[in-house]
Amino acid sequence: MTSSTSNPADASLSLLRRLVDDAMDPGYQEATDRGDRRGADWRQSVSFGIAIAVTAALAVAAVLQVRAGAPDEGRTRAELTERVLDTASSVEEIDTTLSGLNSEVSMLRQEALDGSGPDRALADEVADLEAEVGVTAVEGSGLEVVLADGPPAPVDEGGPDLARVLDTDIQLVVNGLFAAGADAVAVNGQRMTALSPIRSAGQAVLVGFRPLTPPYTVTAVGPGDLAGEFESGQAGSELKQLEVAYGIRVDVLPEENLSIPGSGDLLLRYVTAGEGP
Repeated sequence: MTSSTSNPADASLSLLRRLVDDAMDPGYQEATDRGDRRGADWRQSVSFGIAIAVTAALAVAAVLQVRAGAPDEGRTRAELTERVLDTASSVEEIDTTLSGLNSEVSMLRQEALDGSGPDRALADEVADLEAEVGVTAVEGSGLEVVLADGPPAPVDEGGPDLARVLDTDIQLVVNGLFAAGADAVAVNGQRMTALSPIRSAGQAVLVGFRPLTPPYTVTAVGPGDLAGEFESGQAGSELKQLEVAYGIRVDVLPEENLSIPGSGDLLLRYVTAGEGP
């Protein structure tokens, strides 16, 4: 017959097993767990600090690299500026050479046609047409219209600088001079023809695709009443408004002896076949 009473030996073994499994006091266990959490928080803080230090080091290295490259950028900019100036000087020399060659060609043609009466008449007609379209130089009396920027606006106001001479202002003067009867017009030495655009590129004004710097001098050769006709016309009236509103300086100076250079390039765009003999 089996007894239902527990075996004392089994109870002893169970007590020993509990003592082994739960050897640490609950208070010590809680303190240990808390220390583990603190250690994890400390490791996390250290990792975060290391990440910040690495980021700062990379930022400092980037700044040092940019500063180290700054002299190279300045040197590159200086080299580009020098190349632009050299190219502009070369273009001016080529223009001078071209103008001289065109004058030589005109002289040789004049000599070749300086024979019979019809030949001389043809040479004179060619010379008049070349002067009219702007190929050859023109001399005579006329006037100069000088446009200069007005006083700059305060920096804190912002917005566009309305006191600066614009390409449209130069167009106004050129068109007004031709309307007043000018035979030839040049802007800062650039001869104006039917194919000479006046445009702007940023702050620069381009005449014939060449940048000009202020002040802008518009020279015109024409009849004796050219100055009066110009100032009394629409262009003269609008220029006075620019002076009053924006402070742009406009000087109209009559001159007795003016020389306007030729453009030096005559491009054939349209041709018509003549009748045969």
